[in-house]
Amino acid sequence: MNIYIDTSAFLAILDPSDHRNARAIQTWQDLIDSNDWLVTSSYVMIESISILHNRFSTPVVQRFLSEIVPIVEVDWADVGDHTVAVGALLSRPGKGGPSLVDCMSFETIRKRKLQDVFVYDRHFEDLGFNLIGQVT
Repeated sequence: MNIYIDTSAFLAILDPSDHRNARAIQTWQDLIDSNDWLVTSSYVMIESISILHNRFSTPVVQRFLSEIVPIVEVDWADVGDHTVAVGALLSRPGKGGPSLVDCMSFETIRKRKLQDVFVYDRHFEDLGFNLIGQVT
């Protein structure tokens, strides 16, 4: 199975104060043990590193880069992907909708023909993706 992983899952895995941390770590381990193909976007990588650095400092970023990133395939955005993501962002009036990073994620998921996502973000649920690792 191919699984897309979002920033929200990476943060839940690495933040011990996150109420989803234990479940996220278990889901992550289950994914590794099952040999599922794990995919994320370059925009999620940038967002994750930025947030981790801001919240926790360089050692947590180093842990992310050395322990998590090598297990995940990063789909690097090109100008066409970026154009589609920006178009999707601008097509939604108002504020509070999916971010540019979310729109890039949706484009990556579409291109890869994925359905399963490891995420804690309602925008993915709103689009009908199969969310895994949810806290019950």
